[in-house]
Amino acid sequence: MNQPNNQPKRKFQSPRGTHDILPEDIAVWRAIENTFRTVCERANYREIRTPDFEATELFARSAGASSDVLVTKQMYSFVAPDEQSYTLRPEGTAPVVRAYLEHNLNERGPVCKLFYCGPFFRYEAPQAGRFRQFHQCGLELLGAPGAQADVEVLSVAYQWLRELQIPCVLKINTLGTLESRRGYLQTLREYLEPRRTELSPDSQKRLDVNALRVFDSKDERDHKVLSDAPRLLDYLRANDAESTEHFTQVCAHLDELEIAYEIDSNLVRGFDYYTHTAFEFVSDSLGAQNTVLGGGRYNGLVEELGGPPTSGIGFGAGMERLREAMQLEVTPIAPPTAFLICLGDAARAAAPKVLWTLRKNGIAGDCDFVGRSMRAQMREANRQNARFALILGEDELARGEIADKNMESGEQSTLSVDEAIRTLVQG
Repeated sequence: MNQPNNQPKRKFQSPRGTHDILPEDIAVWRAIENTFRTVCERANYREIRTPDFEATELFARSAGASSDVLVTKQMYSFVAPDEQSYTLRPEGTAPVVRAYLEHNLNERGPVCKLFYCGPFFRYEAPQAGRFRQFHQCGLELLGAPGAQADVEVLSVAYQWLRELQIPCVLKINTLGTLESRRGYLQTLREYLEPRRTELSPDSQKRLDVNALRVFDSKDERDHKVLSDAPRLLDYLRANDAESTEHFTQVCAHLDELEIAYEIDSNLVRGFDYYTHTAFEFVSDSLGAQNTVLGGGRYNGLVEELGGPPTSGIGFGAGMERLREAMQLEVTPIAPPTAFLICLGDAARAAAPKVLWTLRKNGIAGDCDFVGRSMRAQMREANRQNARFALILGEDELARGEIADKNMESGEQSTLSVDEAIRTLVQG
């Protein structure tokens, strides 16, 4: 015999750093995604959907030893029953490149243009604009090495943010090649090492792994130390003519398109695979976490993941931050066209067929499912903002008719079901 359970019932909540997207919010999320899809498809990008988890090694190899996802252990990794280690994806570029190689997408043409939307996961301290499960839209352009490709990607990002009415500033920098950056890193370490104790604990860790990542810090202590640090852009201008010329062409194309930008010599990205152009769109309305979109070029990543030397450039944007920054007025999801009000058991029994007939004719419809009074059902029709109330009682059912009430004008007429459907279709 089962013993009564006297334990208090646990009240479950969403895990820390996650959030529910409620029905009243869905219209905004759809607007962000649908606008992104429209802008991408206008530029001939095609959507790709990759798994929410991948082999852990994929992210370990692509992110680089100095990336935050590895240094501060931000990855959600687990060992599956097959004894393989998998990780919930912390970013979108590596999975897309993996799919690009696995399915030989390079064989479909010299340039591959892909975009994606979906959830991503990072275990970091939750705060405004930062979640442990977040949602991101992004795109990747593979196989085009020139500055024109950089500006293509920047222009798509710019147009998307403009259509979402997000006021922001484009900041750009060049990170040079992996080879030229090594020389600069030595110069930077020589400057930072005597000032190690003045840096934040996180930046002291970064100094040991990749000193360039110190520039990505939001800590004021680090900003003070970096104020007189040697600049990567100055070093590249003196030592890397190829990178300097590429960056000059990017800026020239942006000028031609009249896309305003600021050169930020402190701008770096969170993954080691970035080379040449790096960029962010930042908004003053978001506080400390003010980047709404970021990306850059990654010419060595495809090769690092086992493919042939292939250039690449892309961006990602967190939808939570976009939602906070956007000023676009979003139309709510349309209410049902018709709400069916049933009077009596026979009418309630006929409701499924009536609703089925409405819906297969393209009419959005709903009804009461708990047997409430006519007054309560009318209140529900008003609450749902239904345009019409269809009233079905025993007399109407016997005659094969239904009462059609316009909820705005109050006008009501009795029609056959077929006539009512034609009226609703015509609006």
